[in-house]
Amino acid sequence: MSINLFFVLILGLLLGMYGYFAPNYAAVHEVKEVPKIELIDFTLYEISHKGIDHILEGDEGKKFDEYYVITSAKFSDNTKNLFHTIQADNVDYRNDIIKLNGHVHYKRDDGLEFRSNEGIYNTKASLIDTRGSFVITQNKNRIDGNGLLYNTEAKTVSANQVHGSYQLK
Repeated sequence: MSINLFFVLILGLLLGMYGYFAPNYAAVHEVKEVPKIELIDFTLYEISHKGIDHILEGDEGKKFDEYYVITSAKFSDNTKNLFHTIQADNVDYRNDIIKLNGHVHYKRDDGLEFRSNEGIYNTKASLIDTRGSFVITQNKNRIDGNGLLYNTEAKTVSANQVHGSYQLK
């Protein structure tokens, strides 16, 4: 065997090893959105010339470029006729739309409350929408149903499969 053939075989073996053991950078380079701000046990106030407009509280919050993700969140709105709060276990807040998931509880100053497991609150349109079951209470009155659509400004409600009890004075 000639020396040239020996070096060609060694070169082929080295190139084969390089091709087989070369690192795969595509699998390592995973793009993940990183939050700009992370807060623990926080309260945020939105203040205007009228006073405090909104209060956002939570156990853990992350602010990304276009949205917030919050756990154990409570959103209070002081811009409407009646002060009201809505809270849930998990919240995704984007473009004036609050997506609520887990133990949703809405409460208004006049005593009206509703509970559900999930919901969507459009802060601009003043609409609360739930797909699942809900319970509305006010004083001794109670309404159970599915698929609630509640306009907090116009105070109108529509729902499916409604059962209720109403106490006359």
